[in-house]
Amino acid sequence: MSPLAYGPEARAFVRRWRLPFLQGHRAAAGAIGALIDVSRARAAVARERPPHPARSTARRSLRGAAGPIDERRAAQLLERYGVRRPREAVAETPEAASRIAQRLGFPVVVKALAPELPHKAKIGGVRVGIRSAQETAAAAAEVLAAARNAGARAPRVLVQEQVDGHEVLVGAVVDERFGACVTIRPGGALAEAGEAAFVACPLSRAQALAFVEAQAERAGLDPRRHDLRAVARAVEAVGRCAHDLRDRLASLEANPLVVGRRGAIAVDALAEARP
Repeated sequence: MSPLAYGPEARAFVRRWRLPFLQGHRAAAGAIGALIDVSRARAAVARERPPHPARSTARRSLRGAAGPIDERRAAQLLERYGVRRPREAVAETPEAASRIAQRLGFPVVVKALAPELPHKAKIGGVRVGIRSAQETAAAAAEVLAAARNAGARAPRVLVQEQVDGHEVLVGAVVDERFGACVTIRPGGALAEAGEAAFVACPLSRAQALAFVEAQAERAGLDPRRHDLRAVARAVEAVGRCAHDLRDRLASLEANPLVVGRRGAIAVDALAEARP
């Protein structure tokens, strides 16, 4: 409608029928584009799904938690929703870590485990490529010392089989207004680089796969070399867990999720609980 034609009768008409007044072609085209974007966003979200069978158990595991939780506890959330983890075990001492490593087989990764250390590598709390019992004990002692120096009150050691492959981040955040949203982007050291695209949860398996395929190039994934369906299963699971526990979780990440030709494994896990 032209502004010249927007007289008293026209104003009364649009008010009566609750029609927006769009002044000019640019405003009209922008409004139509926004309507299309909203329609596509709504179509991309799955209908409300029943809670996952593990929801009650997952909720109980968060009792008493507030703020960041340690990797093993966050990893158990991922596992309950179907995200694969490496073989691993927790040790209290360097000697116990050495025995675990021998049982898992080398090489292994040795990590400090404490809720105060969501980003362990930054404080020297991670050792990779450990190939003997002696190296494991030494690495465990080093990461425990680094954790205590960083302020961890009662750190433990996580010994994990080493998994190699392409790294991506699959993470969800829970917004008080919009609910849970999930993203996929480059993992590891590149996790904070560039923009991230989020999609509302929960997603069906087909919707998760479509999202992964749309983000594959940005995340460095090649369908000829990487199992996109396994990544989609992880995206679906992380998003569903965050959606199911949206009143108890602020965020949940598998970072990195290591992707190979067949399968994907979350070798690190981060989560922040709401009080």
